[in-house]
Amino acid sequence: MYPPTLELAPDSVTIYQMEIPYNTQIYQEMHAAGKLVAPVADWQTKRRWVAHALAELEQAGYTVASPTRPPRPARTRFVYRDSLWQGPTWSGLGVAFVLACQRHAFQNQHDFEPYVAALRAGELRSFRALTPTTEERLIRNWCCNSSSAAFATATFADKFGVDLKERFADALGHLSAEGFLVEEGDWLHLTRDGLLQVDRLVHDFFLPEHRHARYA
Repeated sequence: MYPPTLELAPDSVTIYQMEIPYNTQIYQEMHAAGKLVAPVADWQTKRRWVAHALAELEQAGYTVASPTRPPRPARTRFVYRDSLWQGPTWSGLGVAFVLACQRHAFQNQHDFEPYVAALRAGELRSFRALTPTTEERLIRNWCCNSSSAAFATATFADKFGVDLKERFADALGHLSAEGFLVEEGDWLHLTRDGLLQVDRLVHDFFLPEHRHARYA
């Protein structure tokens, strides 16, 4: 796989650890058959595969800037990803897409059929909406930024008036103790192991009532 990719020398490469969302056909077939484990490799194996791929790309001159995308900084910039992590306003197009408008958040229909039916009827595609509190916006912003390789805590102090290291002292301490996070002054750096499982790790920062909810 890697030699052809490297020979093509693309500006950037995106690699995903395959997962089965609830609103996919594969999950529906699993659910109907009473299967709880997806017919793909386990997470440990998938992380090992991605870690190997990222290492190969780094040797070829790429720089890892997120868990899935190692771009060549001098040749490309992933504007959508970088802006999304900062929490701007977005138009929501697509099944289950979450859009933000000022301080309000909306999510489209989770499943394809209801989404298309709403489109054909000229109706709103929204399935649910929320106006998050300042605390919830802080957590969302942190979770979005945690997918970047490094970020400055001063950004949160300027935006929310909160000392991130103090607010999340216990969770950040746990990440550091497990080798997933490194602190350097005002900067927090996720290690490679941390980046590869950041979607799981951010649950420690959720409010208690949100930690066991199902998300499409």
